[in-house]
Amino acid sequence: MKKLLSIIAVALVIAVFAGVSFAQKGMGPQYPMGVDPAKAQQYCKEVQPLYQKDLQLRGELLTLWAQPNPDWNAIKQKEQERASLRVDMHKKAYEMGLPYTKGRGLQIRRICGW
Repeated sequence: MKKLLSIIAVALVIAVFAGVSFAQKGMGPQYPMGVDPAKAQQYCKEVQPLYQKDLQLRGELLTLWAQPNPDWNAIKQKEQERASLRVDMHKKAYEMGLPYTKGRGLQIRRICGW
């Protein structure tokens, strides 16, 4: 009987720790420490068209890369366009005082909740 109770207790403890470790934060934007939510919302509204354009260019690039004989000039042009968009998004974030963490980048999707 004692063995059964101890096994049940251990299983219960494991289940509790597993539940806590797999729990997720709420959906929506997760602002890093020190970020003003009003600034972040304003930034997201300003940057969303640029972000959508970046996603569109990414799809076009994937299509170009998938061709049997890729057009290298078109790929180069699309890559440069994407780089320009990313620089514009980072410039806006810098001007608004949003954090840019080393190694992790701007974390636009985390700030805006897209």
